[in-house]
Amino acid sequence: MPQELGGFLFLCLWYSFYGMFGWTFAALIFRLITPATFHRKYFTTPYFREAEVTMLTGFPLMFVRTAMFIRILASPSSGLKRGLSEAYKEAPVWLVTYAKLLYLSLILVLTWMFGMLAFWGCYIAYDQWLT
Repeated sequence: MPQELGGFLFLCLWYSFYGMFGWTFAALIFRLITPATFHRKYFTTPYFREAEVTMLTGFPLMFVRTAMFIRILASPSSGLKRGLSEAYKEAPVWLVTYAKLLYLSLILVLTWMFGMLAFWGCYIAYDQWLT
């Protein structure tokens, strides 16, 4: 592989990680602008167990809760098991639109990032063991 192409592909890999950091920042904004009434109504015991509520309230796992709410608002059918398939009707339209944008961008960023990781893994394996 020419050095210029390798350098370009390496930068693409790092930009995909930057995209993931950007998505995390956008998810943090989603967390901050989600109405508190929505959290109080749907993050309770009929939908979540007490242990889940306690566990997903603290610092590192609050982002898991945020991702769950993004998915529930962007794809209502994903909330069928917990009974949250109608939760998007209670959220503001702009929040549902933002959740759909975040959901689509997450799929794109992860596809790109794992594609680049797979490419580099295959390239390194080919370069190290097959040549």
